[in-house]
Amino acid sequence: MTLARLIRDSRGAIGLLGAGGITATLAALAFAVDLGSLYMESRRLQGIADAAALAAVSDPPNAQAAASRAVEAAGWDRQIDLTVDRGDYNADPSLPVASRFTRSGSGEAAHVVAASDGRVFFGILALGRNSTRISKSATATRANLASFSIGSRLAALDGGVANALLSALTGSQVRLSVMEYQALAAADVELFSMAEALQTQLDLQAASFDRALDAEMSTPAVLRLIAASLEASGSAAAASAVRQIATAAASAAPVKLSKLIDLGAIGAQDRAAPGQAVRVNAADLVRAVISLANGSRQVQADLGASVPGLAGTTVQLSIGDRVADSPWITVTDRGEPVIRTSQTRLRIETTVGGAPALGIATIRVPLYLELAEAEAKLDAIDCAGRQSRSLSLLVRPSIGHASLADTSPSDISNHRVAVSEGPARLVSLPLISVTGRSRVDLAGGGWQRVTFTSGEIATRSSRTVSSNSVVQGLAASLVQRTNLTVNLAGLGLNLSAITTAVGTALQLAAPALDSLIDSLTGLLGIHLGQADVRINGVRCGMPALVA
Repeated sequence: MTLARLIRDSRGAIGLLGAGGITATLAALAFAVDLGSLYMESRRLQGIADAAALAAVSDPPNAQAAASRAVEAAGWDRQIDLTVDRGDYNADPSLPVASRFTRSGSGEAAHVVAASDGRVFFGILALGRNSTRISKSATATRANLASFSIGSRLAALDGGVANALLSALTGSQVRLSVMEYQALAAADVELFSMAEALQTQLDLQAASFDRALDAEMSTPAVLRLIAASLEASGSAAAASAVRQIATAAASAAPVKLSKLIDLGAIGAQDRAAPGQAVRVNAADLVRAVISLANGSRQVQADLGASVPGLAGTTVQLSIGDRVADSPWITVTDRGEPVIRTSQTRLRIETTVGGAPALGIATIRVPLYLELAEAEAKLDAIDCAGRQSRSLSLLVRPSIGHASLADTSPSDISNHRVAVSEGPARLVSLPLISVTGRSRVDLAGGGWQRVTFTSGEIATRSSRTVSSNSVVQGLAASLVQRTNLTVNLAGLGLNLSAITTAVGTALQLAAPALDSLIDSLTGLLGIHLGQADVRINGVRCGMPALVA
């Protein structure tokens, strides 16, 4: 066969292509096998590095030995070169992750590097060896963790007012008894148990708490999760109350629990360590969830004559955003972020009995309250002996003002604009009109330090912090400061008989008005000039992976 004929002959070409294709396929399969093997071994080595870092910070003076024991317990069948450095960890989010750990030879944090040989099965053909070097690192710190909350004035509850407010927030009828509210106020939810149940409900395996909390869920589903946590802890009555609220909140907007709960360094974990627990008040958590779900943050409720001493009452509420979108509750090892209640505007219009002898059957009483955020932040944790002996918070109570004044209902919804307050028209008859106006201001104050003893932390006692200008009996103070003007048939006259009668009627109604204000602000977890704070949990020296 001549050379030219051989070149033109195409017989056997398919065989050559097939042989080449098989060779390429086998090479790709070999590469995939080796790549998969290295990936699995890298994952396992990362787990060993994580365990070694946690062991190192559990016993800082013997960090190297503790980390080595963790490596031995892992059962890795090859040599692991382990490097352990002690130092300090700065959780400042403005710093790059790689810059947050500083080696110092001491400190409460540890950085571990674990290096070993990863097996390859076919790589010997290309690399000339059957292994390649892999290295993994982990950083852990011992955090002094504290969970605290601000708000909660649920000791004295009025079932009718509470039902009306919750009905307006959920958009459906809520009918709980005072006993059910009291059971809810007395119960606690354990955050980590609830977060683990959330992971299961969302079918998130090995997902961090932060990822689970950031999932968007329907409001009824969140409330049922809270109810299940309460039932698991033995609070059946509180769980039943939450389920009723969940049914009423069927049409509420979805929520993300990450907007309410920040688990700090522990949020990166996917499970809680033994003994790790942070509890929050169930009533506070439920209120925070439904307030978040109410997208407009506006509520109107007609209480009718349900408040003893008042002939009829309507309430309009507008809830502003928390400053910097801070979470409602945080678990933190430093003073930031600050925990705040929301800015709140409350407009109350009620009717009280008048002076029938003078032809005044009823008196209209319009009240307006503007409450700024109450703030609290962690000051210090005393973890002497690795047991929490005391904890101090810095607290700044809610400030603001209350007025007996006429306001426009539409004005209170825009929190960027001051509300226009005019003289209140108390009596409006063909021949007689009575107007009045008064105002109580609370000046802002600095941070106040509140220290909780170990006993108060253990019993989760609540402490009330008051501003220097706190007013006792808000409505009574407004009534006492009211200047009344009577207009009789168009003539501006200060008629003592009428002013005396109206003033007396207002004074008689003041206790009922104060009770109403306390109930409404209590259900919202705020109060003019005061802040309630409580330590929900403290853990000293809790190891946590941070990188």
